[in-house]
Amino acid sequence: MHVIGSCADNCEYCPRYIATKTGRKDDFEKVKALWVRLGLRDRDCPVEDMACDGCLPEQKCAYTELRECVQSKAIGHCGWCDEYPCRLIEELFDKSEQLKQHAMQVCTKREMELLSKAFFSKRAYFEKMQPEI
Repeated sequence: MHVIGSCADNCEYCPRYIATKTGRKDDFEKVKALWVRLGLRDRDCPVEDMACDGCLPEQKCAYTELRECVQSKAIGHCGWCDEYPCRLIEELFDKSEQLKQHAMQVCTKREMELLSKAFFSKRAYFEKMQPEI
């Protein structure tokens, strides 16, 4: 069962989500190192801040405006929205593509495989979720 967030991040493949599920400190340390390389966290970020249980209201989100939009429409994610694709989605795709280009420079092949499934397949996930007309 895939855990797909409002923004089509697939938590099942997310290194933070995986580390949270294992609960092992060394997994969190690896995730922190990866996030620092990606520019998503500072080196002095506490490793405890790496925990993530997925797209929950109390969880900090990189796409706050998008998540609020999804919640206001009482839908699970943007793939079910009548307005898809909208400005917020296009911005999401752009931001994701920029991160992907950077990740390709600083990540191992294995890391890229996970990140691609977790974060860089948003458009494909949304298209699969579109309701039949």
